[in-house]
Amino acid sequence: MSYAGPSRTRGSARPAAAPSPGRAKATRPRPDVEPADETDWQQVAIFGVGVALGIAVGAGAALLAAPQTGAETRAVLRARAGRLGRATGRRSRDAWDDLRDEIRDVKRAIQRRKSRRAAERDLRREAELEGS
Repeated sequence: MSYAGPSRTRGSARPAAAPSPGRAKATRPRPDVEPADETDWQQVAIFGVGVALGIAVGAGAALLAAPQTGAETRAVLRARAGRLGRATGRRSRDAWDDLRDEIRDVKRAIQRRKSRRAAERDLRREAELEGS
């Protein structure tokens, strides 16, 4: 014997009445049912709180299970933060230099384009003056 799904009860076995062709049935939106395409922000917030709580509990467990003392762990974290800060400072200076070079190159390209257009405009004017 095979399973064919849940059985239908409470009179759902009768066929649904066909709508009359001349008259459309007016449907009102049900206030207790949200459309499927809307985001349930309460569920998103609950998920976010769960993620934050998981991160906090995980970090706490990692600190409690660490093989070093608290002072040693803080010293390691301080050293890592210092290295990260110095590396970020170098990268940001490099990024500012790169940005400055890009802006300078764009300015030069715009100036070249303007001068080329002005030269083309002058050539057209000369051609129009010679043609008249």
